[in-house]
Amino acid sequence: MNMSPLHPNITVSGAREAIAFYEAALGAELVDSVIAGDAIIHSDLVLRGPAGESTFTVAEAFPPDSVAPDGGPTHASFSIPVEDTDAAYAKAMAAGATSLIEPADWFEGFRQAAVRCPFGHRWYFLTVAESVTTADLQRASDAWMADKV
Repeated sequence: MNMSPLHPNITVSGAREAIAFYEAALGAELVDSVIAGDAIIHSDLVLRGPAGESTFTVAEAFPPDSVAPDGGPTHASFSIPVEDTDAAYAKAMAAGATSLIEPADWFEGFRQAAVRCPFGHRWYFLTVAESVTTADLQRASDAWMADKV
């Protein structure tokens, strides 16, 4: 398995079902898995897209050190650059995701959407034009924050 420089380990309740969801919703490909008893304790998946190739692990929760999200706020998000935010969002929704942010233009050249997978993790789909700069992101963030106060 060739791992990407950052290879997150995603803990879930129901690893087999989560892997099937990530294949259907994100187009992930299962590379390998390790099973102990009936539980998948390690699996490697790969995502291929316009920004390159990323890898991640899905494994069954093993409390107290490894727990799955409980449906509340999550401590991390996963962002996937895609060619078509709307299509990626629709595919994830059709596979059983819950909408967090419907597809929308945040500003010219930056379109995003967000879903929560049935296993509690938050996924962003982003389509970003090459012309978008850090200054553009800062201006949009400042405008977003101004609406919050």
